[in-house]
Amino acid sequence: MMSLLKRFGIRIFAFAVSASALVASAHACSVCGTGKEEARVAYWATTAILSFLPLIMIGGVVLFLFKRKK
Repeated sequence: MMSLLKRFGIRIFAFAVSASALVASAHACSVCGTGKEEARVAYWATTAILSFLPLIMIGGVVLFLFKRKK
C-alpha cells in the first residue's frame, strides 16, 4: 500500500501536468502576455486586485480598531 504522502505527490504531479496542458489550449500565457487582449487585461486587473486586497483589509481592521478605541 502506498503511503499517503506518495499518493498526494502523484496527485499533485497529475494536476500540474493537466493544468499545463489546459494553458496551451486556452491560447493565453499569463507570463509572456501573448494571447487575446481581453485575457491580458483580465490578468493584470486580477493581479492588481489580489495585490491590493490584503492591504485594504489590513487598513480596514486598523481603522476599525482606531475608531473603536476612541
